[in-house]
Amino acid sequence: MVRRSLMGIGLAVAALVAFQVTGCGGSNDGGGAGSTGHGGTTGSAGTTGGAGTSGDGGTTGGAGTTGGAGTTGAGGATFGQPACAGTITKGMACTGTDVCYKNCGPQNIGRKSETCTASLIVEMDGCSFDPAGSFACYKIPTVANAACPAGVTPQASQACTVTDACTLCNSTGGLAAGMYMDSNAMAKTGFCVCVNSKWTCASNTAWPCPTGAGCQ
Repeated sequence: MVRRSLMGIGLAVAALVAFQVTGCGGSNDGGGAGSTGHGGTTGSAGTTGGAGTSGDGGTTGGAGTTGGAGTTGAGGATFGQPACAGTITKGMACTGTDVCYKNCGPQNIGRKSETCTASLIVEMDGCSFDPAGSFACYKIPTVANAACPAGVTPQASQACTVTDACTLCNSTGGLAAGMYMDSNAMAKTGFCVCVNSKWTCASNTAWPCPTGAGCQ
């Protein structure tokens, strides 16, 4: 009886212990696995700093001013240049102070300047000749040239038969006091030479000799 009672007490104690152990497991299936912890909060990305302010670009200096073209002096680098346009005439209206040159003298070997002065074209007196030239062919004779046609006053641009192109002629055979006629049949004091069977003439003031290079 006592033994049966002890057995009953032992069973009761075992049941109580089993009850207590089962209660400690909580409500999780499979025994007391701990709860999964929350992942750490990812930190916000750092703010990208604003781009530095670029300094103002330096001001580009203005292009240098090109100096004006140099004015060609009288005669320029080449004697008697630049040549005048065909429209330039003595006394015509003009602007500026430009200078150009026209042909003059026998065979057009000389030059005369046409300058814009006080708004009008002013033509130089006489005729100038290249100081580097030689004008022996235009030497003025001291006696009459026998080859010149006797009693004939040569006229510019008209036919001639004198064979030597360096023979000066006029109404007195080539002496300084002689006369010739220009292409408009106007009488003038000067000389002519026969070139390519035509007279080419010029007045005393447009003749390279006696003062031109090589005249003596």
